[in-house]
Amino acid sequence: MRRKLALLRALVMVGFAMLAGCGSGDAGKPEALGNTQAERTGAGAELRLATTWPYPFHGNPFGPGGVGGAWWLIYEPFAHYIPATEQYVPRLAKEWSVEGQAVRVTLRDGVKLSDGTPFTSDDVVSTVTMIQALWSWPYEIEAVEAPDSLTVVFHLRSDVDPNAFLYTLLTNAAIPALAPKALYDRFLPQAEEVARLGKEIFAQESAGETVDAAKKSAYEDKLKALKKAIDAYQPFKDAGNVPSVGAYLPKRVTQTDFVLERNPHHWEAGTSTVSRIVFRNWSSNEFVWGALVANELDAAHPLMPKDVVEGMAAQNPALRVMSVSDLSDVALLFNFRKPLFQDDALRKAIAFVLDRDKVRDISAWQARSYEGEPATGILASAAGRYLPESEKDKLTPYRHDPAQAENLLREAGYQKDGSRWKTPQGAPVRFTVSVYGPHNDWVLAAREVVEELKRFGFDVDLKLIPEGMRDQVILGGDFEAAIDFGSAWWGFPHPATGFDRLYRGDVAKATGFPADEPSPLLAGASPSKLAAELLKNPTGDDAPEKIVALARLTHEALPVVPLYEKVLPIYYNTSRFAGWPEDHDPLWTLAPGGIERVYVVLAMSGQLQPKTK
Repeated sequence: MRRKLALLRALVMVGFAMLAGCGSGDAGKPEALGNTQAERTGAGAELRLATTWPYPFHGNPFGPGGVGGAWWLIYEPFAHYIPATEQYVPRLAKEWSVEGQAVRVTLRDGVKLSDGTPFTSDDVVSTVTMIQALWSWPYEIEAVEAPDSLTVVFHLRSDVDPNAFLYTLLTNAAIPALAPKALYDRFLPQAEEVARLGKEIFAQESAGETVDAAKKSAYEDKLKALKKAIDAYQPFKDAGNVPSVGAYLPKRVTQTDFVLERNPHHWEAGTSTVSRIVFRNWSSNEFVWGALVANELDAAHPLMPKDVVEGMAAQNPALRVMSVSDLSDVALLFNFRKPLFQDDALRKAIAFVLDRDKVRDISAWQARSYEGEPATGILASAAGRYLPESEKDKLTPYRHDPAQAENLLREAGYQKDGSRWKTPQGAPVRFTVSVYGPHNDWVLAAREVVEELKRFGFDVDLKLIPEGMRDQVILGGDFEAAIDFGSAWWGFPHPATGFDRLYRGDVAKATGFPADEPSPLLAGASPSKLAAELLKNPTGDDAPEKIVALARLTHEALPVVPLYEKVLPIYYNTSRFAGWPEDHDPLWTLAPGGIERVYVVLAMSGQLQPKTK
């Protein structure tokens, strides 16, 4: 431990040295940070963060690396969704409505691009055309029209549920204004043809039809030509700007610093308290930590060892930390294609063998352990909102209880031969736990899981999945048991998303769980069918009942054993700004998937107030 601390301190000192200077020339010289009272207060206040970006910086969102971590500063969605309150907060949109297979969006009046020209529905149509052409997404949108300058109507495919797609449509910043018409007009004829062909091919393949080879070839040739033309477009390099509707615009970009200045035409410019945001290059967690301690950053989210964070107050009393759910579980997945794991008793016994607290402490100490909790597929941080206590009390919690595990196995016919367990058929309980090698925290979790299972009497080995092979191994079902993501609420943060992943999505593909078979726990319905119904209408009158039913099934069927819920630790510095949200503020739950959204809201709304000396 002493060597570990010494190494960490050395790395932090290297971080300090990097902050002091990084060689000669603009490409390596850090941006001079504002230190005068005028630069630290009022309209001149500067917020200091950390991220990564492509360099040389081209400013083309469709180019290699896009705009890096400045995405949520340069671009803006129709709305933000706050998971803690389950409410949308309008941004570029004023209002919206679902009308059959269409979604009508009314734009916020008075929004302008950074060059002062009005942002209109034509810019949205242009953007959808470009992203469908270049990214083959979102094909859920069959057509988009602009009946007037402030109205956009998205016509969705007949097999797309508008309510289920609404979250993506409203909250993804790529859809409204990534490619304003005036800037991309010269590319639109090509893009319209590529998008049309792409959607036709997608529709044919979705219907199980064979696509003509000549049509595919024509599509690929036209897409290649469009990409070549787009890659040559470098607005920041050629013109020194990236016109957009976002809150902040790139001003100066080097290898070490990314400087953005407030968009003077932004619709919130009048309430903003931060005129400039400076990103430092996130070269390592240790560098970022050193910058936080040295008061050179106002906020960041590095992953640091427990002993270092516990000494935070002594290193810098102005630092604060709070954690929010990262909207995913790390779990032990079972492969139901293997006869061994088709036995409920064995899976439940394993759930009682594991010490989740110990796995969490070794792997991701700030995470939320599932020790003593039911395995419902509902994230622990949100269980109180979706699983009534009266229903939770009906479920036997899984906790480290080797005696209970042994009872379950013996009742099912398992026997011990010396210190090793054998199946009712007399074969050793032997399997391998696979884990993706590059994910160090997962590897630590897997090693602890393997050791605990071996101590209990199972023959278990660890197998590392090589870099770049994770999807092939996990989604291809080429494993026996594995450490990977279990339930995850990415996209739409709701139990419906987690159950869809478990019974229709990636986890279902990985585990081979018989999700299409009727279950007596679901009154004869299949898990996949009920999950699909819930995803289609996650806020309907019968949604709470479906959530409880799927939670009960997940706990009893145990397709995965959740180990801990991942969290995002956020460190913020109170030395230069007041107005940081309280720990319980729902705004923090906007952080997963784009913490910069939180910083933009704080900076542009005026909540973040610069301190004066």
